[in-house]
Amino acid sequence: MRNPEELTQPPAVSPQKKEFVAVSWNLHKGRTPLGFTAWKAMQRWVESTHADVYFLQEAMARRMPGPVLATSFGAPVHEPLADVWECQATEIAHALDLDIALGPNVFKPSWRHGNAILSPHPLDLGGRWDISAHRFERRGLLVARAAFAGHSVTLLCAHLALTRAARVRQMNWIAHWIAREAPEGPLVLAGDFNDWRNDSVGIFGEYGLVEVATLLGQPVRTFPAFSPALALDKMFVRGMRPVACVQPTQETAWLSDHLPYIARLELTD
Repeated sequence: MRNPEELTQPPAVSPQKKEFVAVSWNLHKGRTPLGFTAWKAMQRWVESTHADVYFLQEAMARRMPGPVLATSFGAPVHEPLADVWECQATEIAHALDLDIALGPNVFKPSWRHGNAILSPHPLDLGGRWDISAHRFERRGLLVARAAFAGHSVTLLCAHLALTRAARVRQMNWIAHWIAREAPEGPLVLAGDFNDWRNDSVGIFGEYGLVEVATLLGQPVRTFPAFSPALALDKMFVRGMRPVACVQPTQETAWLSDHLPYIARLELTD
């Protein structure tokens, strides 16, 4: 029997969740390594992970885009159409009731694709920037902020260039943006960096960011998906403690040309 004094005390309040699961995945325009459409299978896999944020690259659109305004390196992207355009990421977000932020990178006469940030937590769009090094390889940075456990977590989704000189330039631009626009507070930067040389580890390390797999000593090789040899995808954090890298399920090797990068993180303040 409980003590009478206990009956008059307010119930204990459980602490707010501090573990934060993040997933970064290049969707390869919704196609498998063999070129077959895999939209629904990708959606089912996303649903099975129950993550707090998804950083998606090459999220493909099904419909014809409208006219596009030319931009220069580091210029903000202002879409001529609706803020949320119909694409693979919006289909996933609508099906799973997730908040979404979108940043288109590639525009063609009949299709487009770009970056997306999805989360079950409320998102505010922080901005979209064109960080293309040249007109033959369109690349972008997408920024959003999520409300999580009483904190505003800055989220950056990037897709960087194939050539080393171009992506180092892009990394430095992103690092300077962080120093100027998001100098403090929890932050996660993730995406397809195409950085098998690990230049990004030193560049972002100078700004107080740590790469999750590098810190844990668990190299996350994501490419090619069916026989991963290169750690092209990266995830950098600040104000969050890397807990573990999670091995994706076997089926993901046949859903895209990249494996997902999955990390368990924990807020440190």
